[in-house]
Amino acid sequence: MGGKSANKNFDYNLIKVLDAVISAGSASKASKRLSVTPAAVSLALTRLQSFYEEELFVRGKDGLIPTAKALEIHNAFRQAMELVSGTFIPEKKNGQGRKITILGSEIAENYYLSQLYDDDIFERFSLHHFSARNMDKKEIHERLIVGDCDLIINPDPVVDPNAEYRVIDSFKSFVCICSTDHIYSELSQLTLHNFYSARHAVYQSGVFSPMMINDSDLHPEDADYKGVREKGYRSDSISGIISIIERTSLIALIPLKLALFYKNQRRYAIKMLQPPPELSFKPLNIYASWHKKSAKRSEIEELVTMLQTLSSFRRQSDRL
Repeated sequence: MGGKSANKNFDYNLIKVLDAVISAGSASKASKRLSVTPAAVSLALTRLQSFYEEELFVRGKDGLIPTAKALEIHNAFRQAMELVSGTFIPEKKNGQGRKITILGSEIAENYYLSQLYDDDIFERFSLHHFSARNMDKKEIHERLIVGDCDLIINPDPVVDPNAEYRVIDSFKSFVCICSTDHIYSELSQLTLHNFYSARHAVYQSGVFSPMMINDSDLHPEDADYKGVREKGYRSDSISGIISIIERTSLIALIPLKLALFYKNQRRYAIKMLQPPPELSFKPLNIYASWHKKSAKRSEIEELVTMLQTLSSFRRQSDRL
């Protein structure tokens, strides 16, 4: 196919196409990322192939599968691109610092980012938060690996050889909440009958993701009775759920720290109740994930450390 002298006319833009196809998994998906037609991607791959004697892709049922040679080329050029990116002058616009793009849920924005105690971070960094609403786990992870975002804050870590992740918070205590004029508001703790006879509002972080607390998480393995909550409302907005709780007879089961935040700081008219003692809860971890070779790695790690410090402070101060 290609000869040794072929590299004199090599178009390095073809590497961007290679990177997009390997990251996206198909020529059609890569074309959307590159804002070109699938035909243009196919043509670029054909041109790229002409420089190499070994096959770069084989066609599978789910799209193009990169060969070992393609992955070797991709890895070598990605390292080179990261080194070049690291030489750039940090981006500054209108006096703001380097841009960090964050992908997360409403909780990430309302509960974590809005509570950063160091205002200076908004002077040094330009933080951009985008919702992961309606994205499945695969798409969220892909956004990080291909560089569409710098940091993901999510209950699921990005487990990938190219990514790092760190626990920034852990929800271990949970409470039930109801409106202040609910019939349960005079109670301090619910019974199993109270809990399962009421209709629940439940949080789900997206159409494709599970509820924050599944019914299977509520019962010890040896429990004699395992009930199922009757769901009267579902939402991917924790603020929306609590607003519904304020005005209806629904109840909700949420992490204690979130309940304290919305009751004490956001001043929602809710009452916190201990759940039935027969129930058992699995800890819910929140992770920060980022690309190992990100040119913004030091800034990302600084932000993650601040979020961990914030969570540690809350663990010490949060009390019923």
